[in-house]
Amino acid sequence: MEMLIEARYKDIAQKFFISIEQLKQDSLKSYLLDRKKELMNEKFEILSRYSVINVDELETKIKQGVLVEHPSWEDLIDLRNLETEIQGIKNDISRL
Repeated sequence: MEMLIEARYKDIAQKFFISIEQLKQDSLKSYLLDRKKELMNEKFEILSRYSVINVDELETKIKQGVLVEHPSWEDLIDLRNLETEIQGIKNDISRL
């Protein structure tokens, strides 16, 4: 299976006159950017749900009692996890 994939990389790299390494790097970067976009869309959906612009504002509204704790507290945790994942992807992209 791995040999088949390598052969595909070789064929495609030759087609576009780039090295296999460059194709792999570009493919990985494209994947990471797509994943980052998906995560940012999820983040935007949650922020929009509460009409806030960032995690801190959501937390403040929960603590002030403007928003009920359930499910907003779970969404806050999800937002923090999304931000961590997004930052990790940014770090991965910068290392390419």
